[in-house]
Order: sequence, then structure tokens, then C-alpha cells
Amino acid sequence: MSEQDFDSIRPFRDDEIAPAIEQIVSNSKFQSVLDFLFPGEQDKYRKIFANSKTVKDVQQHFMHKVIHRILARSSDGLSTSGFENFTDTGHTILSNHRDILLDSGILNIILMDKNFETAEITFGNNLIISPFFEQAAKVNKMITVIRDGSPRELLFNSIRLSKYISNEIINGNSSVWVAQRPGRTKDGFDKTEISILKMLSFYQKDNYYEAIKKLDIIPVSISYEWEPCDIMKIRETYLSKQNTYIKKEKEDLQSTIGGITGHKGRIHFAMGIPLNNVLDSIKAKKLNNAYLALVAQQIDKEIYKNYKLWPVNWLAYDLLEGNSIHSNQYNDSTLGLFKKRFSTIDQYLPNGNKDELWNLFLHLYANPVYNYLTVTQR
Repeated sequence: MSEQDFDSIRPFRDDEIAPAIEQIVSNSKFQSVLDFLFPGEQDKYRKIFANSKTVKDVQQHFMHKVIHRILARSSDGLSTSGFENFTDTGHTILSNHRDILLDSGILNIILMDKNFETAEITFGNNLIISPFFEQAAKVNKMITVIRDGSPRELLFNSIRLSKYISNEIINGNSSVWVAQRPGRTKDGFDKTEISILKMLSFYQKDNYYEAIKKLDIIPVSISYEWEPCDIMKIRETYLSKQNTYIKKEKEDLQSTIGGITGHKGRIHFAMGIPLNNVLDSIKAKKLNNAYLALVAQQIDKEIYKNYKLWPVNWLAYDLLEGNSIHSNQYNDSTLGLFKKRFSTIDQYLPNGNKDELWNLFLHLYANPVYNYLTVTQR
């Protein structure tokens, strides 16, 4: 594929951002963002954004402040581990996916704070709901993932996406963030989908081993103490069990806003061991889909092992198991906050089956413990 074939999906380059910045600044939605995040300082941050000459300027001088301001308002602190495993040589950063915007946004401020280059970010076209959002995404290193079309179109778009990502990592020494599955985890059970690894390997489909090795995958575990949009997630899961769930217009926007504004407690990002360190130990008779399944299992193992478990995770696990074995990990305050958070379900599903909804709520928080125990108690 030629460079032009990537134009519709790649982020803006430095020489392309000036018109986009001009249009973003003139949009009333941008003023609303400034009013919400920087009350009393809107003019200061409008000038910072408007005067950005490069993508790096946008990220270091504006987005860095945006994400830190969101965290200051809606979290109880951010911690990290394992980033000594990272280098600026180009990696596929493959992580679990809990929040539409913040998973990748927080990752990039961590990289900035540790003096690394930021990663390009894969971003579903279903989330691009207006030209304003598209421009804001493209000035922030976001790669468009096209998720609709005929089977033929989907295949073409997957191959093009794979070739773009691999070129950035292998030839451009750029890192790219990819979620382990399309869409956020709704039940707390993080699992790498083989389809993601297959898509990433399309650029060299004849040899999955070489394709995966060149992509230099590093698994990352993202742990929020309180799940962003937890009630909205169990609502969607509950309704999906009743019948085919169809998202309403602007529901993704509501989830994005909910993830930004909702209280998340403590947050931890853990970078695992690079997959290439253990790739040769993955034995398979053939380098086919079964091989990719083994690769996915190894990625999951690293994500589960490094997932930061909070008091609420152990509480939910004990409640499901019907015991208090891990009561030293939580207290009555944890239970009170947990029940208070669940009680807001009445605002979304006043006629839902409370026992079933409670069970879904418990699993959303307990599944990370189940996954952790599968890889630590063998």
C-alpha cells in the first residue's frame, strides 16, 4: 500500500495540524471543555492550544494538563509499575480496556512524565460522532479503526490498519496502543481476543511468529479502584441478556463523559514483561490460529498477574464465594461504598431484577480476582 492509502486513518502530522487547531478553537464544544476543566483559566489554555505548532506541543502543553486535571477531579491518585520494561524503540502496547478515553490518555501522560515519546492510539470510528471529535482525535495521535462495512471492506480495512501499525512500530520506532478487545470490558473479565492478534499480523500473514515478534508487544494492566461507568456497564450487560442490545444515539458520548467525570478512586498502570522475552517458549505444532490463541493466553497471564487488586475487588470476590477469607483486605466502609454505588442502578433500570443486577455488579469487581488467582495459584 502507498502512503496515501493510510491518509484516511492516520493521525495528523505536524504540518497538518494548524487548520485543525483553528477549527477546534472556533468550535463551541471546545469552549465547553475549557469551561469544565479550567474555570477561570479558559483564556490561558485556549492560547496554549491555539499556539501549538506540533503534535508534541498539543500533547505536552495542553493534553498533559487536561488529563492531569481530570485525574485531580475524579481520582484518588495514579500509581505505576514496570515501566522500566519500556524503551523508545517502538512497541505494541496491548492492554485491557476499561474506559473509552482515559485508558490511552493516562498511558500517554505516564509516558510523558517518564520522558518517553507518546504512543499512537487506536480509536474506533464509532466514537467519532462529529468533525470536532475527529479533529481532536487526529491532533492527539489517534489512528482510526473502521468497524463497519461489508466483509470485504472490513478485511481491506484490517489489512490496511495492520500495515500502518506495523510500519509505525518497525520502521518509524513509534509505539502504538491497542486494546486487547474491541470495546471496553463490561464484566471485569479481561481477555485478549485472537481477532486482535490476527489483525495485527495481517501485514505478514504467512508467518504469525515473525509478525508478532516484530511488533514487540508489551502487555499493560489497567486497574481502576472504582470502575468507570460501572452501573452503565452492568445495565448494558443485563439488557443484552434480555434481548439483543442496541446502543442508543450518543450512548458512547455519555460513557465518555461518565468516564471523565465519575469518581474512580485509585488508579494503577502496570507494564508487564515484553512478550518477546517468552515468545520462544510458546510451543505450537503450527503457526496458525491455535498459535495465536496461545499467544493471547500469555498476554492474559501477564495482564492478570500485574493487575492491581483493590479492597473492593476482594470484597466482591468474598461476597460471591460466600465467605470472608480476605476480610483483612477490606472493611465496613468498603462495603458501604460498594452498596451505595450499586444503589444508583434504580436511576437506569428501575424495573430490573435486583438480584441479577447485584450478581452482575459483584462479577464486574470480582472477575479480576478470579483471573489473578488462575495465574498465581498453579
